[in-house]
Amino acid sequence: MRQIIKELNLDVLLIDTHPGLNEETMLSIAISHTLIIVLRPDQQDYAGTSVTLEVASALNVPNMMLLVNKVPPIFATHAVQEHIAASFNCRVAAVLPHAYEMMELTSSDIFALRYPDHPITHTIKHVAHMVLGE
Repeated sequence: MRQIIKELNLDVLLIDTHPGLNEETMLSIAISHTLIIVLRPDQQDYAGTSVTLEVASALNVPNMMLLVNKVPPIFATHAVQEHIAASFNCRVAAVLPHAYEMMELTSSDIFALRYPDHPITHTIKHVAHMVLGE
């Protein structure tokens, strides 16, 4: 991966792994400078996130952030962000609402290209700037 980054002169290489701690995920965590863990506001995800953060801390990942996804509209975004940050003692990069537009795409298109002015697209751009240190 480091060779790919160098040869392609990449600023960022984003690796989307499977949930859970398998060999691929562990390797990806071990070489990360920034780790963004995506979780839903769900007790099962909380347990897995806690374990992943512990592993990432043990592997000395320098920057860790949480991205809360598929938050139901009945939840207050700010309250979710505060709760998650306090629960995991980790910065929350963003809280993304459940979006029917995302579900309707059924992975057939790139959300940000299809919906460039959607609030989720703007939030994802903000997270990208955070990762780049801008």
